[in-house]
Amino acid sequence: MNVLFLVAMVVEFIFAALFLLIPAPALALFGVSLDLTSTTMTRLFGSALLAFPVLLWYASRTDSQDFKRSTVKTMFTYNLVVFILFTIAQANGLMNSFGWGAVILHLIFLIWFGYYLVQKPSS
Repeated sequence: MNVLFLVAMVVEFIFAALFLLIPAPALALFGVSLDLTSTTMTRLFGSALLAFPVLLWYASRTDSQDFKRSTVKTMFTYNLVVFILFTIAQANGLMNSFGWGAVILHLIFLIWFGYYLVQKPSS
């Protein structure tokens, strides 16, 4: 589980940093252009996204199985919602072919976190 936390922590940190520091160039890779309002909203999303690496860091460092399971549930929920939203956006042609990479990335995390979600907690 700690490997998953580490991988997700790095990925989420990279996207958070990109959305905070260079939102327009980051989203241009996906064929998305931003105006001043959407740039601000993207930065706000990046600041919220930055909470995930913090959560994952603490979860990877704790011995509390309850905290680890809560983190898995949180990240599973996030990846499920984002997977659905990105799939809809991609189906509606809102992103270029790189958008499928975002869909697949969140599907991988959805399955990976889902794997730990269905595991019986160790006692």
